[in-house]
Amino acid sequence: MITLGTKLPRLRKKKGYTQQEAADLLDISQPAYHKWETDTARPSIENLLKICEVYQVDLNELLEEAPTFNITNNDCNIQNIANPNSNFYTESPDLVKGLLKNQDAITSLLSTQNKLIEALIEKIKE
Repeated sequence: MITLGTKLPRLRKKKGYTQQEAADLLDISQPAYHKWETDTARPSIENLLKICEVYQVDLNELLEEAPTFNITNNDCNIQNIANPNSNFYTESPDLVKGLLKNQDAITSLLSTQNKLIEALIEKIKE
């Protein structure tokens, strides 16, 4: 699951802030902010609202815990893909690499299939 602690560093880095700068903007200590980023503590509702303001995100977006998917060996749950309400963390480097690898494999298979079809057509013509 993508937790608040996972989202906070991404949002902070996207804005170009250090933990200290983010903590200063939120009027808290850097160690307290660090605990939020490591999911060892959770911010109060007041601090959640401040976080939304600083990072310019919606509270629902901030608190939504989206599932992550590990796709290995072409093992993929078709129910999750077919579900329009499924959330994919599309910035995952592993997901992107896996998708590219799968597309390369599909391209190779299609190329081989085309060669076989062409050979079959030539054989039929003879």
